[in-house]
This record gives sequence, structure tokens and C-alpha cells, in this order.
Amino acid sequence: MIIILSQKIDTDSSYSGDEVFKVYHYPARYKNQIHSGDTFVYYQGNRYDKSQRYYFGTGQIGKIEQEDEDNYYAQLINVSRFEKNVPIYLPEEGYIEQLGFETVRKSLNPPWQSSIRPLSDVAYRYILDHSGNQKTVEIYNLKLKKAIQNYYIEKDSNALLEIIENARKLAELLKV
Repeated sequence: MIIILSQKIDTDSSYSGDEVFKVYHYPARYKNQIHSGDTFVYYQGNRYDKSQRYYFGTGQIGKIEQEDEDNYYAQLINVSRFEKNVPIYLPEEGYIEQLGFETVRKSLNPPWQSSIRPLSDVAYRYILDHSGNQKTVEIYNLKLKKAIQNYYIEKDSNALLEIIENARKLAELLKV
């Protein structure tokens, strides 16, 4: 599943356990909306300043730990900050999270007040396409190609591990 994680980076967060790109602290009311293995997109929202509403990174949810009845902590793995922030607005009108909304919720408009919310595959791909991280995809394509060449042409069996690792990272970026 792909989810949005709201994270304040330009102002202080009330969740002291948050460490951007490392740990996400959330209350028990969201415990059924976030799972190990989920892909996430970071969202920075500001109710008063529209220029401070954007997506700024992605990764995966790792191990989730429960501190007590009310506090959960998700380890964040395979994270990357976007080369450029992606505004939440579509160029013509509306919001990115409206793309493919019917696959993740009933309402056209996202529940902005929710710190954790589902995101459609279509919206996820749109965000990635506009994040400036395409260079990262190209780098992993080249690394994968080189590892495959090393395996087949150079007969280097150690290249299999590089093939697996680069293919995994590429698949995560492309959400395949």
C-alpha cells in the first residue's frame, strides 16, 4: 500500500519522537493505516501558507514498535529526499491526491487533517515524475546494466548480488 505521512519540516512538530527520514511517531488511532512494507510519501502542510504545502520525499515503512497504548514508532527505510519539492496542486486545477482517488477512498478531496492517508498508484507516479529524482532512476538503470554485463560477459558470479540490489532499488523507485 502507498500512504502519505504528514511531517512538519519547516516548523516544530508536536511529535517529539519524529526523526525525518528515520522514525515516524504516530498515535494509536492510525495503527491500522500503516504497516511494515508500505511505501510512503512525505507531505509538508501549512494551513496558512500555500507555498508550504508540498511532497518532499519517499521511502518504505520498516519495523513498527509500540511504546504504550497510544504511541507507535515506524522505522523508515530505503528513504530518499526529492531533488525538488512537489507542490500538492495540479497545474490545471485540483490536487495531486485527487488522481485515482477512487482506488483509495470515496471522497474526491483528500482528508488533509489526517496525518496518515492512502495514496493511489497514479498520484504516486505523478509525484515521482515531478520530484526531480529521475536522475536516480537513470543511475540505477546504468548500475543494473553494468552488473548484468559483468555477470554475462565477465562471468562474475558476484555481480548477481549487484543485479538483485539494483533491480530492487529500481523497482522501489518505479513502484513496480
